[in-house]
Amino acid sequence: MVVKSVEMSLSIPPAEFVLGAVSARQFPNDERAEIAFVGRSNVGKSSLLNRLLNRRHLARVSRTPGRTREINFFHVGELWSFVDLPGYGYASVGQVQRSVWDQLLGSYFGQRRNLRAVVLLLDLRRGLTELDQELLRHLDQYGIPALPVATKVDKLKSNERRQALRQLAAVLPDASHFLLLPVVAVSALNGEGLPDLWQRLQVVLADHLT
Repeated sequence: MVVKSVEMSLSIPPAEFVLGAVSARQFPNDERAEIAFVGRSNVGKSSLLNRLLNRRHLARVSRTPGRTREINFFHVGELWSFVDLPGYGYASVGQVQRSVWDQLLGSYFGQRRNLRAVVLLLDLRRGLTELDQELLRHLDQYGIPALPVATKVDKLKSNERRQALRQLAAVLPDASHFLLLPVVAVSALNGEGLPDLWQRLQVVLADHLT
């Protein structure tokens, strides 16, 4: 089902689910430019992907944080892929499962030569956590650019939002050598900031064609 979007002038390419991979052997073998999305459990990743792609149920939204246990690939238009990575930081997930996820993500970051950037979703109410910084250090090891996106901005009042964005902008430059700044602030609830995010993504993906 198509979601009625407030960004009527935003041209969104058609998207379709390709597969969910639980091992590196299942990763698609294609040359599409990829953008991956990652963040803490309950950061609103699936909701944002659905809103970004103007589809209600394309990415599965779980009532229980930490449920995504595979890497989900989506074709977007004729040239791109979006990749939904497992969330991290949910306390009830066992150590063995976390180890499996770490190995799967390590394989993904190390093998996907067509990966152009990772969108790191940050709950603006929480700011940059230690787990987020750990993820950025992991991406740095592979030389993968990270685009920080502040989510759930609709949950904060205007003054709180400005202060939280300033604090986030102050700490991010020291967290990674490959950040694509400035931070993009978005809301999956009302669509705020999605045109800006799409513009940034298109710039990153266009570099694949030059």
